[in-house]
Amino acid sequence: MEHNLYDALLEYIEQRKQAKLEPLQKARDKALKAAASQEQEAIANADYAEKAAPIEAKYEPIHWVTDAAKRAKQVSLATHCPKFVHSDARASSMLVTEIDKSESRYLTSYSLTDKAIDAVGNAAALDVARFLKITVEGESLISQLQAGHINALEPLTDDATLLETWRAGFSLALGDQVLSAHNLIKQAYFPVEEDEYHLLCPLYSSSLAHALYTKVRATRFGEKVKAIREAKNKQHYHLEPLQTFPHTVKQTFGGSKPQNVSQLNSERHGEGFLLHAAPPSYQQQPENPSKQTSIFNRRLAYQGSHLLHDFRAFLASLTERDRNFATRYRRDHDFILPLTDLVFDYAARVQQQVPAGWSQGTDDQMCRLKREHALWLDVYNPDAQFQREREAQDWLGTVASDFAAWLLRQLEDKKHYLLGDTEFNYIRKVFLTQLKAFERDTPQFEETR
Repeated sequence: MEHNLYDALLEYIEQRKQAKLEPLQKARDKALKAAASQEQEAIANADYAEKAAPIEAKYEPIHWVTDAAKRAKQVSLATHCPKFVHSDARASSMLVTEIDKSESRYLTSYSLTDKAIDAVGNAAALDVARFLKITVEGESLISQLQAGHINALEPLTDDATLLETWRAGFSLALGDQVLSAHNLIKQAYFPVEEDEYHLLCPLYSSSLAHALYTKVRATRFGEKVKAIREAKNKQHYHLEPLQTFPHTVKQTFGGSKPQNVSQLNSERHGEGFLLHAAPPSYQQQPENPSKQTSIFNRRLAYQGSHLLHDFRAFLASLTERDRNFATRYRRDHDFILPLTDLVFDYAARVQQQVPAGWSQGTDDQMCRLKREHALWLDVYNPDAQFQREREAQDWLGTVASDFAAWLLRQLEDKKHYLLGDTEFNYIRKVFLTQLKAFERDTPQFEETR
């Protein structure tokens, strides 16, 4: 395992070296391409060798590791970072790699079995942090340093003193030597007993934020998610479920320089997500309709009061010139149909939320609701006689007539207009059409058995 980690560490150093050599190599290749003689080629190669030599020396593994160990004190590896709370906070960062193996009810950074470790400090030394975080089969220099050794680096040197110097230097990146708080991190400590307290506002967990960010992004981007969404839009089957995080809020940290907050914040482009944690919106449960005589009552008038007010104003404003399709369209789609939707919304809630059989009444009180209304709303009543009456559908016309009569009463304004049989028949027709469609989409008693 350590040999594999050693190879990965050397590969990282080599990649850093090649990144520095690449511009010089491009310049050399360009000069060689333009060279007209062997002498010019020799000059180009010599120039490259001269400029590349100090880079080759600097990135010789033993030299680079020695330099990195000296620079390690300029960064702090952390799972919790104060600068997410305030950019000027001077508090200590915390590195917490322990895992809570108990069955806790709370989701915290302890819950993460594979924590992403962040780094804060001098941006010029973040390459040291990346070096320490390289992980192979669960092993990294961080875990070795926490165990008190750096065995992965032993193949580089036989000098035990140098190895101890490296270990001591890299250990300085595991946390601040002196822990300190700061007023800008806005932590609140609540005393509970003598010398004991609850920390009400813990440090921001970059590790937990990174896990959430990775998870949310994975459900929104990528070829796999694209294929799942495409199947959903086409109503096709897909082996994988579609995962979503609805109503998330995006936070930004660091402005145009997210690297000033932390390394992982830079990798996240300064973004973080908050899950939707609002309580569910309250919906009043419908009362048992058996105490009413009609569903077209003051409750419905109150719910549709704004529509009824605008409908009356609309009718009062009409003139002979308004006898056209646009007026009729607005009458239906702005007023009549929204009012029918209120009725159907109420009907659906009664059918789904009020226990079936309520129209049979109780020993203490009989059902007062009009029979035709009860036949519509008590759709899952197990009584056989009730279901036979319901299946006959004679009640449809009565319910439509009652709605039309109720609406005309609500719209009455003899001072500005008169409504009569023509309007009654039209409203009844519109409602009856909508009611039949609603009934077709309602699961019937036999279907729910």
